[in-house]
Amino acid sequence: MLVKRLFMIVLVGVIIVSCNSNTQENNTDKAKSFVATIDSSMTLPQVAKANSIGEPYLRTKLGIPPHIGKKYTVVEMAQRFNFTLHDLRQVIEDRKNKQAAARKRRMKAKNKK
Repeated sequence: MLVKRLFMIVLVGVIIVSCNSNTQENNTDKAKSFVATIDSSMTLPQVAKANSIGEPYLRTKLGIPPHIGKKYTVVEMAQRFNFTLHDLRQVIEDRKNKQAAARKRRMKAKNKK
């Protein structure tokens, strides 16, 4: 009887510890991910500046010609060039996360030297 209770206590403790450690790992992965700053009233240059990303890069990825005026909001451009704000957000976040990963790799390589 005592052995069963002791076993149950140890088992519950192991489960609690493992659940807490998995939660912390998931939270740190999410915290490292870049979240784009976009508002529907912003122009493409404003979005680029707010997210520290090149406007020409965004234009290329979204299929927006360079000669299109900079006064249009991203919503107006999205309607005209068939992309969504989600697409724009994804382009920015992918680029920023790739840059962060490359930076991290460079830091690891530098620390190995």
